[in-house]
Amino acid sequence: MSLSKFKVCPACDERNPPARLECQKCETDLTGIKIVDENSIHSGKSVLSVEDSNINNDNNELVKQCDCGFINPPQARKCSSCGEDISDIRPTNYQSANEVNKFLLRTVDGKCSFTLDKVVTVIGREAEMKDYLSAKSYVSRQHTKFTVVNGDVYIVNISTTNSTFVNNMPIPSDTPSLLKNGDEIGIGGKLINGNRQNEAAYFIFKATL
Repeated sequence: MSLSKFKVCPACDERNPPARLECQKCETDLTGIKIVDENSIHSGKSVLSVEDSNINNDNNELVKQCDCGFINPPQARKCSSCGEDISDIRPTNYQSANEVNKFLLRTVDGKCSFTLDKVVTVIGREAEMKDYLSAKSYVSRQHTKFTVVNGDVYIVNISTTNSTFVNNMPIPSDTPSLLKNGDEIGIGGKLINGNRQNEAAYFIFKATL
């Protein structure tokens, strides 16, 4: 009697028909996933489970880390933990995802600071730093995204109504810009005749703590 064969999804452990190119449960790309049977499963020769892929990765293996912090296989399109769409997240090596360097946003007056200690951070009136930004009417609910890639921090404006400025220059909404130590970031405003706008927020980016 022949054993049925299937593809085990590396993200959610779903058993898929051999011909499937995407997981029928979580839509993870199954291209390149080995076709196995029950004997392979019980002998431990199948693909890694979610727990293995989240904890026991080799430091050089590529992974995708969701905004929630869960580490997924590089081909995953949805996070196995929270279900978030991660198809646009760039894979990075496991060590970079698991040991993110910490960076700092400090208000220009030095009275408030925020640590960027995750791979992806979104700030806004209804996102990170909302307690500080809630009174800033030029700041959108989700305004600016910071992404850490291989020890560098990239910034992108995600607001559809207001701009983000780096050193008083607007940054694009579709292309991440590399930040340098000491850059001034204006969330929702810039310097006009040397004056900052009260309705906006201004930070100095610090590459080291």
